Amino acid sequence: MAHTLETVEVRKQFNHPAGLVWVLTGDFGGLQNWLPGVTGVTVTGSGSREEGGNAERAVTLMDGSVTRESLESRDEAAMSYEYAILEMKGFKEGQQYRAQFQVKPLDDERCEVIWGATFSVPEDFSEDKVAKARSRVEQMYGFFLTHLAGLL
Repeated sequence: MAHTLETVEVRKQFNHPAGLVWVLTGDFGGLQNWLPGVTGVTVTGSGSREEGGNAERAVTLMDGSVTRESLESRDEAAMSYEYAILEMKGFKEGQQYRAQFQVKPLDDERCEVIWGATFSVPEDFSEDKVAKARSRVEQMYGFFLTHLAGLL
């Protein structure tokens, strides 16, 4: 089945220095430290695909399911990384999901987290189904960032 690509982006400002937020969120293997519903993360390999690496994380969720993701790129100076979902509960063959996560300084004491994704949906999805898929991703990222604000 053919797919079309959709893009979403969620932004949230924090009254904390970017470096502090990055220390908590920038660890590819540290999701359980700030992401609700994550009960464990195991990282295998090292380095991003962009640099010839093979780092992957297996993210165990509260329902017992495991999502596998690959580290596509990482830029420590820009406080950003990209990852792709390789395997996930309900993920169909041929689906694609690539996300970008960045902590961007606004000034010495404030930053903005920008979390975006490009993902595929079956091309026969109605506009309503596409809108629901986009909304689910936006709501999920918004929920995660609101949770993060509560931890800081």
